Amino acid sequence: MVRPRRCSKHTASMFVEPIHATCLRMEGHVASSCPLRGGATYIRFTPTYSIGSIAPHSSCTMDIFDADRDNPPDYRHYRKDNATVMPAIHSSYMQYSSKDDVQNVLLKHNFSGFGDFNFLSQDGAYVYDAALYSAGGAELNIEKSKQKTPGIWDRRPDTTLMSDSGGFQVYKGLWSPREYYDKREKILRWQEEISDIGIAMDVPSGSVSSKKAKAIRTFDDALHWSKINFDWQVRNRRPEKMRLLNVVQGLKADGPTGVMRWYDEVKRYCNRDKLGDQAFDGWSFGGYAARNTKTLLRVISRMRNDGLLGKKSKHRWIHILGVTSIKRVATFTLLQRALRKLLDDDEFTISCDSSNPCFAVGTKGNYYGEGPPNIIQRKVLHAAWFEPSCGLDCRVHCTPTNSDCGPCVEERLKGMFGFLGTSTVNIRLFKQGDVLDWVRAMFDFVTLDEKGRLSPTGYLYFTNVSMEMFLRYVYRASAQLVEQKGDMVDRLVAAFNSPTPEADLAKLKLA
Repeated sequence: MVRPRRCSKHTASMFVEPIHATCLRMEGHVASSCPLRGGATYIRFTPTYSIGSIAPHSSCTMDIFDADRDNPPDYRHYRKDNATVMPAIHSSYMQYSSKDDVQNVLLKHNFSGFGDFNFLSQDGAYVYDAALYSAGGAELNIEKSKQKTPGIWDRRPDTTLMSDSGGFQVYKGLWSPREYYDKREKILRWQEEISDIGIAMDVPSGSVSSKKAKAIRTFDDALHWSKINFDWQVRNRRPEKMRLLNVVQGLKADGPTGVMRWYDEVKRYCNRDKLGDQAFDGWSFGGYAARNTKTLLRVISRMRNDGLLGKKSKHRWIHILGVTSIKRVATFTLLQRALRKLLDDDEFTISCDSSNPCFAVGTKGNYYGEGPPNIIQRKVLHAAWFEPSCGLDCRVHCTPTNSDCGPCVEERLKGMFGFLGTSTVNIRLFKQGDVLDWVRAMFDFVTLDEKGRLSPTGYLYFTNVSMEMFLRYVYRASAQLVEQKGDMVDRLVAAFNSPTPEADLAKLKLA
């Protein structure tokens, strides 16, 4: 077995017990059968494709791993010199951490339990150290939350959890702005206990165009309710508990509904000269400012000129809400590197989050998986895909000595690596038992109910695969774009320092 080392290309071997002695060859893979005592055989299955197929960056090379519990793949190095990507974990995912029936299925298939599917925990099948979790849909009673979703509380000390305040619930019409305000005490105390960084209680400016947010009719309504929430939070927060980020929204760059107006209205909540330690501790961007680079750069330049950015003011974190396209992550990485130089602060951080790899599994039946030439979105599998041509139940009729089952199982073996690839749980599932164990696990994981929904364990399985593959994809692909930008970091620093920073920044195309 190949042991971990830093490398951009590798070959890893997996050994699985077989049912049939044949030789299997497919694109990018080689499998051969070998005899065992008593006439049985095993299949040696060796993927020969390169995981690090995208040109490596100094902090974005792939780790070689064998998916052992004591030696999981570690993706924390991705964050070293890049913008931090935070998978947005849905509360429904974490609710399975308290379900005995789910735990029993995982234990049945040689997983240690839900911890294997929680990259924030000590038992995670792979290791990563940053995520976002929203108050919207979560249990806000702290003790009940620990009982219903113990997985989100079970995290390593090195992890960073950001909590969203749930303003998106107003946008979706699930909470009125008054209901949101009435929850302020529960939301803030929950954020302070569960997270390291919190997003302040904004009402998204996009609620104006949401047909469901009927109580928000104008831009001023959204700004008004946001400021009411911010006023309460700066008076009642406990700064020692967590970092709390101000929020900048807007429907366009300038004018009465613009980002610049919103910034001017809310920047006072970051003023430490007036608010002391009760002031907010950094910034987040939603709406137009999160999507438009020129506007984002303008506001950041204003923040710097206003003394609201950097070590001295203790505003050392910027978060971009709900945006993680490859180009945007590359943009945020270039900007973070420039600001670290500009502010002389190697710990200054820009982060962003995406719910897509998690939500898409439940809402669209899509997940991120490997596929030539890169990681792509696929449709989740279902039990019919695994039904053998003979019509018999593999879980009952397949045995290691039944040679008739060999070609059938081998075909599914090929397919599983085609669909789930080198995801950690897929490799571990292969390593933890024989092929029959894998067949039984697949039937448990991909079963659909009468409404066409995945089983709970299937949802966990595909969501875990999706989040891991998304992290690989977004970091590797954005690193390639960053490398193509050459001296862009120095050009950004020069533009920020120029006599006309906003005009000079507007000339730059980051990614």
